[in-house]
Amino acid sequence: MTSGHERLLSGLRIIDAGQVLAGPFTSTLLADMGAEVIRVELPQLKGQTAALQNSSRAGLQRNKKSVSLDLRKPEGAELFKKLVATADAVVENFSPGTMERWGIGEQEIAQANPRIIFVRISGFGQTGPYRDRTSYDRIGQAIGGMIYVTGEADQPPVHPGYMMGDFASGTYGALAILAAVYHRDHEDCQETQVVDLSLYESILSYSGPMAAEYSRSGIVRERAGNVRSWSIPGDQFLTKDGKWVLILALNPQIFQRLCDAMEIPDLPLDPKFDNHENRFANEKELHGMIREWVSEFDSKELYDLLDEFRVPYGPVYSIADIFADPHIAERQDLVQIDDPHVGPVTVPAPYPRLSHAAGRIYNPAPGVGDDNDEIYGQLLGISEQERDQLAEAGII
Repeated sequence: MTSGHERLLSGLRIIDAGQVLAGPFTSTLLADMGAEVIRVELPQLKGQTAALQNSSRAGLQRNKKSVSLDLRKPEGAELFKKLVATADAVVENFSPGTMERWGIGEQEIAQANPRIIFVRISGFGQTGPYRDRTSYDRIGQAIGGMIYVTGEADQPPVHPGYMMGDFASGTYGALAILAAVYHRDHEDCQETQVVDLSLYESILSYSGPMAAEYSRSGIVRERAGNVRSWSIPGDQFLTKDGKWVLILALNPQIFQRLCDAMEIPDLPLDPKFDNHENRFANEKELHGMIREWVSEFDSKELYDLLDEFRVPYGPVYSIADIFADPHIAERQDLVQIDDPHVGPVTVPAPYPRLSHAAGRIYNPAPGVGDDNDEIYGQLLGISEQERDQLAEAGII
């Protein structure tokens, strides 16, 4: 990582009213780059710091400030609008219509700050016949087409191991804020910019080739397991010491190098394997040969051999393997947070990495309401007596 400690997004203030993952991940990406993120959390959670400050929170809420605020109460909604008036952007991922019921929907937010950027993440978007359906990440993956093409051809569809809809939507949310800030400041835009993101659309946006194929020729891509017609040979293979490794030989040159490594240099001359179409037609036999060859080596021996012959491969890593990998360690892809509530915890480093003013972890995740005095007292000018009254009433 670079030694530059300038905060790239210094001066940018985000109000994070997000829940669980998609909304908070949006603001985490910006907080890592130096934006001031004020996280809004229920005051009822203030006494549950020990339970809340788990390893997940330590990573997701790092670099943020926290205020306690009950948005469901009219007084809380009014206080929220005062926060909005000081900010550049607001992020929320409640069900559509929720913030409107609380009196802090698009109209009220725009009145509080006409130049605000309002990021709204939901399952199906703020409009359309499905807007009121309850949704979660896996449902977004299903509707967006990812689950349909994932798995073996003769088995039910499966979902990926990561929450791709939440992470993708959070990434798009951060990108949208940066684009909207640029537009606002360079075009002197005086209008509220509403960003309507949905989990399924974030997944759908990744399916470009499939949409083009279907629109042009009616082709519906089906599940094919690990086999892809454009990447033969290409599969996961098990080494003698029980490690899975992905090997890909996508063109004739790489296929020749793989055959040289396997000590069968004439295999590309065999009519069954002499071009891509024939290799695909005889995929089971070809992969069987590679599978048997790989099984003769311990993983380290195999990796050295594949490196020697410049054959593309990737160990199929568990999180434990990731922690042990020297390349990942040298690039400092994992960093340790000394969280005062849960102790030392290691998380992925801020990403992407810039050569100047790189993102970093400035502060551990706060406890709920830790920054009430700073934000309500110093930023909004609310007296200590009034803050005490708001706390007693359960507003903050």
